Amino acid sequence: MPDNFSDTGRESTVDYAALPGPGGRKSLIPPVDARWWTLKVALSQRPWSFIASAGMALSFLCNGITPVVVGRAVDDAIATSSLSRLGFWILVLGAVFVVAIAANWTARFMLVRSQQLVSHDLRTMVTDRIQDPRGFAGRERTAGGLLSIASSDTTRVGDIVMMTVMPVAEAAAITYGSIMMFTINPWLGLGTLIGGPALVVVALWVARPLQRRSVARQQAIAETAAMATDVVQGLRILKGLGAIVTVRRRYDAVSGNAYERTIHATAAEARLNGSTDVAGALFVATLGIATGWLALQGHVAIGELITVVGLTQFLVTPMTMLGRNLASRWASAEASGSRIREVLGADFERLSEVDAERADRVISSLPTGLTVVTGSDPEVIHRLESLPRTRVVVVPHSSDLFDGTVADNVHPDRAVAEQALRVASCDDIPEGPDKRIGENGRMLSGGQRQRVALARAIAADPEVVILQDPTTAVDSVTEQAIADAVALHRTGRRTLVFTEAPAWSAVADHVLDVADLAGPTTQLTPEAAR
Repeated sequence: MPDNFSDTGRESTVDYAALPGPGGRKSLIPPVDARWWTLKVALSQRPWSFIASAGMALSFLCNGITPVVVGRAVDDAIATSSLSRLGFWILVLGAVFVVAIAANWTARFMLVRSQQLVSHDLRTMVTDRIQDPRGFAGRERTAGGLLSIASSDTTRVGDIVMMTVMPVAEAAAITYGSIMMFTINPWLGLGTLIGGPALVVVALWVARPLQRRSVARQQAIAETAAMATDVVQGLRILKGLGAIVTVRRRYDAVSGNAYERTIHATAAEARLNGSTDVAGALFVATLGIATGWLALQGHVAIGELITVVGLTQFLVTPMTMLGRNLASRWASAEASGSRIREVLGADFERLSEVDAERADRVISSLPTGLTVVTGSDPEVIHRLESLPRTRVVVVPHSSDLFDGTVADNVHPDRAVAEQALRVASCDDIPEGPDKRIGENGRMLSGGQRQRVALARAIAADPEVVILQDPTTAVDSVTEQAIADAVALHRTGRRTLVFTEAPAWSAVADHVLDVADLAGPTTQLTPEAAR
């Protein structure tokens, strides 16, 4: 966890973008409060994205050169029946294909690499913020909603890198096509130069409903994914409460809303695609008819007519796609980007990490040995949780586990993990430390999950262990065995157990009321430090 925390805990000074990426690579994502954030994210992978732009532009230009080479071959070789010239133009065409393939491969490799790096950096920033122990202030955030932001939204924003590649290549193709048309006939070049931007304007105008509906679609899909995640996470509780039917009705409503929003957005996208295709076809037809009329008047040669026909077929794709990309992808990335920035810039709920001097004062004020704390005061727990994680481990009543083996969830050192599991009385788990537990320990019973979480805290061996009702899901015999083992293992070190269970009180060195801890924990606040 980064050390640059604010004193108040209400305003983030952690620059998650500055945290290192894979292999120590520095993230290039701009700060969340940066102006033109989405544009800067799109440009963050330069120069690699610029290499992709250049490669894709070269690939497009090679595709545009092909009809020019064919037209020249007709006039220079076919019309004169020259085999040598025909062989020359075939070699030229082959060289153009080789360059096009190499440029396209390089461009796509750099593009995908840049997209994946941006998505990875954003996912890392979002997950770091989600896992920050200080939590979120303000509105409640569900696990499903945060998962949607960390997965689908980061992927959409990563895709925005394409906007620095494809539009550049498409603009280069339109410019090249205009120049080649101008060499054949100035009016054809002028028509191409006007037609390209005109198609973009048409696409942007038609895409206005799509931009609005894309935002609504993303929000509805995110809500559906969030609810699905939350339902799966709490499935056992819902079954126990007999609330499956109620939840199903609510999910049907949310899912139906997402379906309707998707249909509306897809209809707008279909209109955009249809409009741009029709406009492009009309442009190609108009340009072809004009060129045919010029050929009949003797102003254009047969080879040049073939070149123009090939160029118009080549130009219709970049002309139509340029408007589509600008109209649809950018709006989608902006919507996802705003959700990501809202999470990264959210205020903290809890106190900041305290400095070493204050942490020393608080830890030294806690009694040595196993202390049972009776009563309930969430504020005291919150203040204790703000102590440095390297010195204090807080085990909540319901801890999260991860897919893997029991030993993997406890400690990377197998010997340390096995010893901690013995202290936590985990000997009855089938297959022992090698048992795979599934996501969040779903293949374990409630008592087994509690004990594995306790073993993880024991294995960490911090200065202070704070347990919150650690044995509510086990039988009384096992509870007493765990209390005895923990008290023995933690002899001489500070262990606080928030519980009313007699088994823990029987082995405790001290029994305190939660009010007795209110004094020491106030030292965690900046006001007390002053």
